[in-house]
Amino acid sequence: MQAVRREPLKGVSFEGVSMRLTGVLVLLVLVVGSRVYAAASDLVKSPDGKVLAIVLDCNTCQDPTKGKNCESGTDTGFNDGKPCGKCLLDANFPTRIPYGYDLQFIGYLKDETGQPLKGKFIRLFLPNTWTVRTRTLDDGMFRLLLGATAERQGKGLVINLGDRTMRKDSKAPEYALFMLPPDFKHCEPPGK
Repeated sequence: MQAVRREPLKGVSFEGVSMRLTGVLVLLVLVVGSRVYAAASDLVKSPDGKVLAIVLDCNTCQDPTKGKNCESGTDTGFNDGKPCGKCLLDANFPTRIPYGYDLQFIGYLKDETGQPLKGKFIRLFLPNTWTVRTRTLDDGMFRLLLGATAERQGKGLVINLGDRTMRKDSKAPEYALFMLPPDFKHCEPPGK
């Protein structure tokens, strides 16, 4: 048996492969890291990509990465380090968000270990004082429906809110979500 000597591939350098692999790893980290933020805010977009609204949920910790026992889905708290919750409704009252589509929000409510939470209430607050409430199914799935508020422009839109987390021992009566216009006003700083 004779040993076969292989020639290096022309035009391929190990340095180039290494740099490409590093670039792919950096992109992967950015995509995974961005999902942490996306879990706290979701864009409602029309089929042509126009942002119709933003759905936020609040956290009891100003910086959830540094806090212990932080709770999401609260009606007062923080989002991206800024005050969040029912104060957003006051700051944006009486805004009616125009959208020409029926909106169906779906997602799953899970506990801190990833197990589904069944029978928990989910409430979506809007700045014009509307609220929509539903309850989770056995698998933690929830669905919230809103009818179009402007002339219909097409079929309904399904907005996947993904997994939301609520502590199993939470005393909160519901998981709160806030739907706001794309150019929403932030809460007034405390003491103003």
